[in-house]
Order: sequence, then C-alpha cells, then structure tokens
Amino acid sequence: MKILTLFISYLILFTNQAFAHTDHALGEGSIHTFYHSVFWTIFAIVVYKAYTWFKHKKSNKH
Repeated sequence: MKILTLFISYLILFTNQAFAHTDHALGEGSIHTFYHSVFWTIFAIVVYKAYTWFKHKKSNKH
C-alpha cells in the first residue's frame, strides 16, 4: 500500500507540472488539457498492469 500511495503522489506531482506548461503544437486550451489527461491515464494503466504482472510472476515462483 505504501508503494501505491507513493505512486499516486508522484503522478499528481508530474500531472500538475504537465498542466503548467504551454505547447506550441497543441496550443493552450481544452485540446492540450485533454491530451495530457489521456497521456497520464494511459501511463497510470501501464504502470498498474506492470505492477500486477510482476506481482503475479513473483507469486508463481514460490
């Protein structure tokens, strides 16, 4: 549970930093915000799936 709390804290930190910058290609506005929301959601899903895969793999070894 401690790792999950740490992960969520880092995710919030990096998401806030991502929303603070401007992007020349996307501009500022709803498209830019939507892009970052989708990116960080996919990132969180990938990290969660990797965590569960490694946990499952470790439990099958024993």
